[in-house]
Amino acid sequence: MLYLITLFFFFCTYIYWGQTLNNNQLIPFIQETIATESVQTDPDDPAIWIHPNQPELSLIICTDKTARIGGLYIFDLDGKILQHIENIDRPNNVDVEYGFKINETYSIDLVVLTERLQGRLRIFSIDINTRQLYELTGRNTNVFIDSSGDHAAPMGLALYKRVNDGKIYAIISRKSGPNHGYLGQYELIWNEQSIDLKFIRYFGDFQGEEIESIVVDDQLGFVYYSDESYGIRKYNVDPQTNQTEQIGFINTTNLWQGDSEGLALYTTSDKNGYLIITDQIKNGSIFHIYERQGANSYIKSIKTRADKTDGIEATSSLLNKNFPRGLLIVMNGIDKNFLLYDWRNIENELILLKNNVHFNQLNFIYFILEMCCIWFNFSF
Repeated sequence: MLYLITLFFFFCTYIYWGQTLNNNQLIPFIQETIATESVQTDPDDPAIWIHPNQPELSLIICTDKTARIGGLYIFDLDGKILQHIENIDRPNNVDVEYGFKINETYSIDLVVLTERLQGRLRIFSIDINTRQLYELTGRNTNVFIDSSGDHAAPMGLALYKRVNDGKIYAIISRKSGPNHGYLGQYELIWNEQSIDLKFIRYFGDFQGEEIESIVVDDQLGFVYYSDESYGIRKYNVDPQTNQTEQIGFINTTNLWQGDSEGLALYTTSDKNGYLIITDQIKNGSIFHIYERQGANSYIKSIKTRADKTDGIEATSSLLNKNFPRGLLIVMNGIDKNFLLYDWRNIENELILLKNNVHFNQLNFIYFILEMCCIWFNFSF
């Protein structure tokens, strides 16, 4: 009899927790708040610049990655085009960094992007007063100059500002590359009236299809990149640490329906927040949310109408009445534009998940107590 009761106990436990896990895997749909105007041909990657004095005047900066006639589009927070920089030869990824030092008393904010078919970076400053971009690309911004073909073609890019000295670096991936040393790291150097690059190192392993999406956590000193169809790799980003070995990995072969693409960080404090990873799906990309801290544990997923999303960006800054707790920006292929999501809608799903987990834990305690009572009654 005790044997049958034991089997019954474990069977009920299995059914209970199986149902709990299935409930947690239901993916909620999130509607965008604003859709930007369309770019000309092929949208790819967004970045955001936060205005230092009037956050409602912040800019969304996005690439249109066509060969020869590609460009950079600058939108306001209503999704309207404010500026279009043309004739960039297949731009891929773009990023923003703040406080690049010109001298001891003056600094500027930068927009940097890869120009794949020219094998170089393009560098722009942002005028705070006019919100216009002005080019500062120097003569020495070519990358992977010791390689050729796709091994010398820059794609992914993220900027890193070192906390202890304010130096700014570009972390760059290429269209194709070796199994070791796939990424290049370059320091941005002021050269009279423009900005050049100084090569620092190669690092990073490769095993999947290609590497495009990169994001850097300046405060914690980590870089994450998507080794597509394989996983998300995590490294120390500061070259002064002399640490070139992988320190973290997120497997994307089981949970994913499509390629693991765009990456973004949403910070809630100096050390906490979320790492957001794109699951690229036709007519409905999914975004998987992980902890920023520790071992980057999985939390929850959200579904959108965004089509075949490549690049994404996020911020927790208060922007305006539509985005008081920041936003998530995602590329949308079918409409050739970018979708802006109010973070409050995502946050509500995270709060709901937390409440459900707490409720399920209490239910399980009651369940165990009931089973103990049944066990006691059968035994005596």
